[in-house]
Amino acid sequence: MALDLFIQKGYSGTSISMIAKALGMSKANLYHYCTSKEDLFYKIHLNYLEKHFIPITEEAEQLSDPIDRIAYVLKRLTLLNATDKACRVLVPDIINLNRGHHKEIISIWRRAYDVVCSSVKELKRSGRTAKFRESFLTLLGFGMANWVTFWFDHSRQANAEELAETLVQTFLNGLLRPATGNR
Repeated sequence: MALDLFIQKGYSGTSISMIAKALGMSKANLYHYCTSKEDLFYKIHLNYLEKHFIPITEEAEQLSDPIDRIAYVLKRLTLLNATDKACRVLVPDIINLNRGHHKEIISIWRRAYDVVCSSVKELKRSGRTAKFRESFLTLLGFGMANWVTFWFDHSRQANAEELAETLVQTFLNGLLRPATGNR
């Protein structure tokens, strides 16, 4: 219920009074469960990541091939961003979290970042990537996947899978050296 309000009105446009009313409780009762709107948003965000994002990272960590790890994280993240409107508020409004909450949320994202970055490093050591900085490549991959939250039309769900595959192939083909010949 509270997440729905954040999705509809954004973090800044949603008040504790609106949330309490939507939940059918008083503000005082709501404050019994959370200390502030920021605390509620943090708890919602953390719960969302535990259900939807951490499993992506855990699954990727089990894959032995670095290309498969990169492709899995970027595809699943793109699909999540293209199919779940919650990402439209959770991704950009992380800036509204206090330092401690922000740090905890970022540590969850950092784990996925490390999976992709270490995979890029592994490919670089084997001579299979261009000589770009691993951190920049990783940030670009996550940037591509997260930018989807801002522009993808959620009413076009049939296109989400194609979008995710296009993103992965564009990223990987821009990352990997051509098998024959030099550029």
